[in-house]
Amino acid sequence: MLANQKGMALITVLLVTALVAMLAVSMSFAQHVAVRRTANLLEGDQAMVLALGLEEWGRWVLNRDSKGSDNLGENWAMGLPPTAVENGVVSGSFVDMQGRINLNNLVLGSSNEIAQAEQMLEQLYEDCEADNGAFLVRAVADWLDDDSNPRPGGAEDNEYLLHEPAYLAANRPMTSPSELLLIEGFTPEIYLCVKEHVAALPGPTKINLNTAGPVVISTLSPGLSVAAAEEIVMARPDDGYASIADFLADPALAGTGINPDGLSLTSGYFMARARAVFGEAEVELYTLFSRTTLVEVVARSIGTY
Repeated sequence: MLANQKGMALITVLLVTALVAMLAVSMSFAQHVAVRRTANLLEGDQAMVLALGLEEWGRWVLNRDSKGSDNLGENWAMGLPPTAVENGVVSGSFVDMQGRINLNNLVLGSSNEIAQAEQMLEQLYEDCEADNGAFLVRAVADWLDDDSNPRPGGAEDNEYLLHEPAYLAANRPMTSPSELLLIEGFTPEIYLCVKEHVAALPGPTKINLNTAGPVVISTLSPGLSVAAAEEIVMARPDDGYASIADFLADPALAGTGINPDGLSLTSGYFMARARAVFGEAEVELYTLFSRTTLVEVVARSIGTY
């Protein structure tokens, strides 16, 4: 019996030891997670502060920019290459948003600007192999206008209420091109094709010929191919066109019938993309600037525009 009691005592000691060891490991792991969570929060805050600092740098660059034409030879277009800071790296770049087609022109623009936006967007959708470009233009316009009456062949609340889950048309100007994914007829493939060539700006805008890419240039006329637009962009002066007439004088544009009313050589909207890494945290901040007399922040988003 004494031997049995000794065996039971040994087993009890081993069980208690194992339990204490498990508790110690659990407490150590919980402490490690808490420390890591706190470090992540601190590093995330530091990265966000760096990104906001880059935003101020972007405001400063735009404020110092000359008030003449806006072109890709100016300082703002050079951006900030990856630069080491204490315990991290920062970088920044700009995009002239008036080098893109403003979706909101479909409802905010003048009659000429609306007509130009309809033509350019239909051409863009067809270039992205959408077989329903005209319908997509009407569906976007219905999404933007302030009523619930569908245009002939368009899409309004009655279409979106059939979705799962059901929702209503926005009936207001867009704040991000990503809203296209909610509009009837758009697929992820079409959106990925068009997203680098469109913008959602709070006011009517014109196309800046000095910063627009070949795809956007090609949509100015149905008779202008992307290949021809690429040659036009390659021949564009480094410091931009001196006048809209210089652009229209390009032999490749002969007979295209481009309307100069929707064209410009200056811009009022720029997107700054700030990337900040601090420790193991990373923040990508997109800031939309409006530049009239002063440079003002119109919108911010984290991770995507």
